[in-house]
Amino acid sequence: MAYPLTSETGNLTCGTSATDLNQLFTNALRLTTDVATINVESNEIDVTQATGSAINFSTMIGGLRTGTVEFAGIYPRSTTPLAVSSIITYASGYVQYINAWSIDITWPEIDITSIGNATVPTWRRWMPGGIGKWSGTYTCKADNVAPPTVPSTGAAAAAIFQFAEAGATDPQLAGDITMPRLTQRVRLGDFSELSYSFNGSGNLTQTTTATYPGLLASAGGAITKPSWDTTGDGVPDVSCVLTVGPSRRWTFPAFWTRLNLSWKVDDVVRVTGTLRIADAATVE
Repeated sequence: MAYPLTSETGNLTCGTSATDLNQLFTNALRLTTDVATINVESNEIDVTQATGSAINFSTMIGGLRTGTVEFAGIYPRSTTPLAVSSIITYASGYVQYINAWSIDITWPEIDITSIGNATVPTWRRWMPGGIGKWSGTYTCKADNVAPPTVPSTGAAAAAIFQFAEAGATDPQLAGDITMPRLTQRVRLGDFSELSYSFNGSGNLTQTTTATYPGLLASAGGAITKPSWDTTGDGVPDVSCVLTVGPSRRWTFPAFWTRLNLSWKVDDVVRVTGTLRIADAATVE
């Protein structure tokens, strides 16, 4: 008789070497107990036929499948330092009394499913789009020396989001941002909190150290388009395996479409993200 699976052996790996997902899951992230959630759905088409007689219920057929995987981890993988020495610099000045910050990196996706396949497809096919976006938020306490930075006008200004103090080289993300939104909370007898929203303008680059490896490339540098077709044959080939339990797993080609890094006082740096299943997945 079958029994329910428990997932103490659960894991998410992407074994294709020299690709961004292999770097992310093998070197950069420590996956948490909430490893991943896979979402699979198929298109449904109403094919109810008019017969001239009474019809009680619709007739449906299932179309092509597609899916995503949501994952969660801690950065960096090798150690788990508390996020208590992070610094944000904006427009050449330090932001004081930081409470929390997050950066969201998104990449568009393009449906490339074709009706001219030699074999009948059962899954939609996807590839990364051309231009990504990054944005985020940070909150801090207002202080008695410097007035708040008001929403920006004109050209974007340089910002640095430093993960931690790490000696000669500090791990960080950096790029130009515009700052379109500010809110300030005023509450009697309590601190006044400032909340900023920002949008990236141009490249987002990562500076790495031995402890803080590159999220998507070992050498860091500018974050670029997700790996999809590493051999140039037009077939998605970054292969991932989501292990559910003993002898039960999903295998699928994938690329990332979203990464979110979240930092707050007295916590670890948390990373969540989304993978797009790029072609047919198998389950066993």
